[in-house]
Amino acid sequence: MIDKPTVKKRLKMRPMLFVLLGFMIVMLVGAFLLALPVSNTDGKWLPFTHAIFWATNGVCGTGLVVSPTALSFSGFGQAVLLILIQFGGLGFMTFATIIFILIRKRITLKDRIAIQEALGQDQMKGVVRLVRNIAIMTVIIELAGTILLIPFFCARNGAIGVWQALFNSVSAFCNAGFDVCGTETNPFGSLSDYNGNVGILMVISLLAILGAFGFPVINDILKNKFRWRRYQLHTKIVLIMTAAIMVFGTFFFLASEFNSRAFAGMNGGKKLLNSMFQSIMASSTAGFSSVDQTLLSSTGKTFTCIMMFVGASPCSTGGGIKTTTFALLILMGVSGLRGKDELVVGKRTINIKNGMRAVAVTLVAAACVLTGVLIITATDPAVPTGYDFFEAITAFTTTGLSMGLSPTYSDAALYVLTVLMIIGRLGPLSIGMIFTKRDTCTIKYPTANIMIG
Repeated sequence: MIDKPTVKKRLKMRPMLFVLLGFMIVMLVGAFLLALPVSNTDGKWLPFTHAIFWATNGVCGTGLVVSPTALSFSGFGQAVLLILIQFGGLGFMTFATIIFILIRKRITLKDRIAIQEALGQDQMKGVVRLVRNIAIMTVIIELAGTILLIPFFCARNGAIGVWQALFNSVSAFCNAGFDVCGTETNPFGSLSDYNGNVGILMVISLLAILGAFGFPVINDILKNKFRWRRYQLHTKIVLIMTAAIMVFGTFFFLASEFNSRAFAGMNGGKKLLNSMFQSIMASSTAGFSSVDQTLLSSTGKTFTCIMMFVGASPCSTGGGIKTTTFALLILMGVSGLRGKDELVVGKRTINIKNGMRAVAVTLVAAACVLTGVLIITATDPAVPTGYDFFEAITAFTTTGLSMGLSPTYSDAALYVLTVLMIIGRLGPLSIGMIFTKRDTCTIKYPTANIMIG
């Protein structure tokens, strides 16, 4: 029997527990600030459940809402939400390290280990420099996005367009899906009022793609000055998979939704534009929508779920099982069909442990989503199961595309979505690292074969 001090010691030594606790503290503080009467346009306290749900959405970069963001929150409340979104996009350790750098606080070895695990780096060397580069990249990209969006929003909405440009730029790069474009006539419309505006949709798409790449990938691209041969294998896989998924998704949505109600009244060019936008928002888990998701065909809704489940790339601001995980699953399938016992890509052999982790992540993700759906259907039986499935996936993958059910869900269902968002944001492996012990056993057992297929 393990005594309590030993358990506490083990938990204390796990960096990911520190990250989880950091996220929880920020969520609670954010929930309190969002619940304040000054944060809400009606001048009343926000219910506890809704405050927690909003704060979790912000920190996890999800974008599921129980009321229109622009109409529910005052300027102060929107600013608090924006800070939570930025925090969630950067991650707790990255955000904390940036603060340490600004106040010139010494970054300890324990801090560096936590940063290394949070950013998924193989070595501790250079992690602080990477964090510094992340901060610079974030400021430059979000500022550039704001400047590009200002003319479009100001032309339509006047001076408030500056705030809308800033908010949407940060939200897009952090793949959060929150917007402040709701109106009295279209409160939950996201960017549907701008589905013909090429400038806004293209800028938002570009920001979402950059956020979905992941900071290490952007850093590798800039470091090697856009020279493909010098890129790391991880960078090449991310770029290839991201491009393939988004291009395929664009033409899939164009074909499946060409005559659907979602694209009703649009010409061919506008349908192509919105197909591309739907594909990018689902695959990057950015969560903005230019069409009503409930009007998509059954095929379109199913494919959206699949794209959200795959999601963005590791160490990015997006969610999902990640593009590299999906790539490894494909490689393992091909290798299995060919009878090979190793994974080879670009004259490089990939450690089979990575393949096993890919399978573990996928299985745990599927289990989390299915468990969430079962609980939600039990607590809110009147809602169609297909819609519950869509909402559970969008919560776990921190996407934010929605069937509009959040405002109608019971408190129990909202808490289920909250838990799914937390697990999805931190990642199943990271959660597992907190409560499980790493296997350091070096004993080799006899090999046995099992019939498959």
